[in-house]
Amino acid sequence: MYLENVVFDATDPQTTGRTWEADLGTETLTDEEAGFETRLSVAGGPELDLCFQRVPDEPAERPRLQLDVRGGELTALRLESADPTRDLAFWQRLTGWEPAASSDVPGLQHPSGRGPVLALVPEKKPKPEAKNRTHLDLRLEVGDDADAVAAWIADRGGRELHFDWGDLPWRHFADPSGNEFCVLPARKG
Repeated sequence: MYLENVVFDATDPQTTGRTWEADLGTETLTDEEAGFETRLSVAGGPELDLCFQRVPDEPAERPRLQLDVRGGELTALRLESADPTRDLAFWQRLTGWEPAASSDVPGLQHPSGRGPVLALVPEKKPKPEAKNRTHLDLRLEVGDDADAVAAWIADRGGRELHFDWGDLPWRHFADPSGNEFCVLPARKG
């Protein structure tokens, strides 16, 4: 399993996505009415897709996942956590990323040591009931057992979420701090 996407809810995905694309020098993948996707490729490191999906209303809550950009480079994905040490171990297993040597807070980085740090920062207040308007997606690899992954998540304080959004190929979860994320099926071929 690996970290694949940062997903943003946006009332105007094209404008928001193009702004991020210009700031980070990423490459457009999809530009449709329903959403905009752009790929961040770090030389010798990870590829992360920034996905902007259309929603009808502006987010009301402050985002719990924030992106830090310095000098045109995505340096950190800062995820609020009720217990950063606990959640660091949880996210390390899910992403395959390793503890970051240069992070000022508990964080993980791609095994190459390149690209942004997934920093687990103390939450300012407990996660509200409202859905996170920015979240992470993970992708299963060929041979990963989706049910075993779901059981592992539940055994470590996460939980599967069930929404009435129709038949979707991915599954929704929350980490031990309540932050939503999706697990996408392995790519075919």
